Amino acid sequence: MKVLVTGAAGFLGRTVATYLKEQGHHVVGFDLKDPGIDGLTMQIGDLTDLDQVSAAVEGHDAVCHIGAIGDVYLAGEDPGLAAAVNVLGTANVAEAAVRHGARVVYASTWEVYGEPRYQPIDEDHPCAPDHPYNITKLAGESLLLSAARLRGLETVALRLGTAYGPGLRPNSVFRIFIDRARRGEPITIQGDGSQGRQFTHSRDIARAFDLALRSDVSGVALNTVATRTVTIRELAEKVVERFPTELTFGPPRPGDVPPATVSAARIADVLGWEAQIPFEDGLADLIDHELAGD
Repeated sequence: MKVLVTGAAGFLGRTVATYLKEQGHHVVGFDLKDPGIDGLTMQIGDLTDLDQVSAAVEGHDAVCHIGAIGDVYLAGEDPGLAAAVNVLGTANVAEAAVRHGARVVYASTWEVYGEPRYQPIDEDHPCAPDHPYNITKLAGESLLLSAARLRGLETVALRLGTAYGPGLRPNSVFRIFIDRARRGEPITIQGDGSQGRQFTHSRDIARAFDLALRSDVSGVALNTVATRTVTIRELAEKVVERFPTELTFGPPRPGDVPPATVSAARIADVLGWEAQIPFEDGLADLIDHELAGD
């Protein structure tokens, strides 16, 4: 299958592009810059430019649309940029895919649900995002699902758990904890550390994209999360086991999404997907990758 991966220069896009190549797909990346992945052809372009997006999509069977303002801090500081890339950019992907008959698998987020009304949260739970990041991600998802209903676009939105793995941004909680502990500096937990996340390894997420590409399911959003919840304190303690240092506590981080338990039952039924990489193994792999980069 000929697959275009938007956002291929970013952490998750690189992982998905690499995994899809391993599975035998012909993969082309699309981003503002070339990440330098061996054997990956890149098309340099901007999601906010419809002509560039359409030219990139032409000739492909499917698009894994991962390109976005995925940095929550940046989205909060510059909502206009988040709207331009995450909303207009996704509208352009939808239009280009309709023009050229391509299937779209979209990287949405579990954060679209907002404050949980019941748990575990399934896909029928109301969506009430309250931050420029999850607001714009839901808007992009809604545009794609609307194109499925109105224009026959084949699309699946994957509401991803909090992704982690080699290549994470330096301002991710994983990298912050690891980098500070390696320097022997205290790790500061925002709040009491009881807030939990269903951290989902990027390789598991890449496998979900592959399954969605090969499926004939369309017009649905699917929670794509590991079943296990790990608290921020647990994460910090596991990092300290590897690099002993002091744990300290600070005020809660403004705008943090509330903790919630998200159900992955539907994607197991629809695509046969479940997360396979144990958290301890994934964290050890990430730390080893950071050490190898020295």
